[in-house]
Amino acid sequence: MTNTTTPQKKYELTETRKVTLDYVIMLSALLIFAISKNGVAALTLSLVSIITSTVFVRLGEKLLKIDFSSRFLTPIMIGLSVALMLPATAPWWIFVFTSAFAVLVCVLPFGSPEKSPFVPASVAICFAILCWKEEVFNYQSADASITELLSQNISMGDNVASVFEVLIGNVPSAMGTGCSLILLGALVFIAIRRPKDSVPVFTFLLAVIVMSVLFPRVGTGRFISLIMELCGGMLLFGAVFFISTPSVMPQRPLARAVWGFTGGIICMIIRYIGAVEESACFGILITCAISDFFDKLPLTKKEKSQIVVEEIVTPELPITVVPDEVLEEIPDIPEEITEETTEEIIEDSVEETPVQEAESLEEVISEENTVTEQQAPFAIGGGEDE
Repeated sequence: MTNTTTPQKKYELTETRKVTLDYVIMLSALLIFAISKNGVAALTLSLVSIITSTVFVRLGEKLLKIDFSSRFLTPIMIGLSVALMLPATAPWWIFVFTSAFAVLVCVLPFGSPEKSPFVPASVAICFAILCWKEEVFNYQSADASITELLSQNISMGDNVASVFEVLIGNVPSAMGTGCSLILLGALVFIAIRRPKDSVPVFTFLLAVIVMSVLFPRVGTGRFISLIMELCGGMLLFGAVFFISTPSVMPQRPLARAVWGFTGGIICMIIRYIGAVEESACFGILITCAISDFFDKLPLTKKEKSQIVVEEIVTPELPITVVPDEVLEEIPDIPEEITEETTEEIIEDSVEETPVQEAESLEEVISEENTVTEQQAPFAIGGGEDE
């Protein structure tokens, strides 16, 4: 069977698998933290989510006859993303329904996660919040979560110990959204591995910092308000894993930066006026929905010059390698066929034809002896009378 995959297609598939593997590695680090904090329940619920995603992905591939670019890693990435944004105290069936929703609504209708205009896990978590708000935000802890404190304009305290507890994730939260140090490490990992994809994440967080400092929600200082906004809820998790997704961000570098900053402002506004405890995922959902608009912004001088250069440069034609055996069988063809060369070809063919016929006739004479010696010269084309 001939492989019709183009080099460009192979490159895109390879890059997609690399990006998916990066996310699985970072999510695995958060899973280890979740297991250390919540015990075997975190591992069990994560496996339930992964198995559900895998089953629906495989069924979708069979029924719709599609093939994901990363068959093994895609359901793991979706399942882990969903599980780590839910608390370990949530019922197991919420993990099943949320993971199934991510695949059935945000993946299969578009053919693959790379073609979806949204990040599947972000849409699925919004669905879970709307359907089971009490279970999603029930951490079964005597202490209130950071997002609950912010919604009531209550500070966590202004001492160093409180800040340290928040950074290491020793606060009520979902399984993978509590430890800010691991999330910041994941951000550094993305910046090293994919610098261009990390640009909108940094501008997103810059907008969050600006909004937190300008409009603090607690009265113990702007710095404490900033720590609570950054480290509370799903905002930092969504910035690292959702805003950095290449399939949902604009194509142009400047557009990505502006898009990320706009997304941060949208998330903070929805946080300020939202009716639920944590609404950052809804802001990220809106941010992904408007990404195409930013590619339509006016081009910069640098971008215009790059376009002009690309138009001037002639694209390279594909080179086909022909085996030597085939080349030997191909007759020589003149570079330019004119009227003179055509006449020469015709004359050569006319001159060669009688000789070939004479040789064939001599063979016939020698084999069948049907021509006498007196007739042979005339038959061959020469003789004494001539």
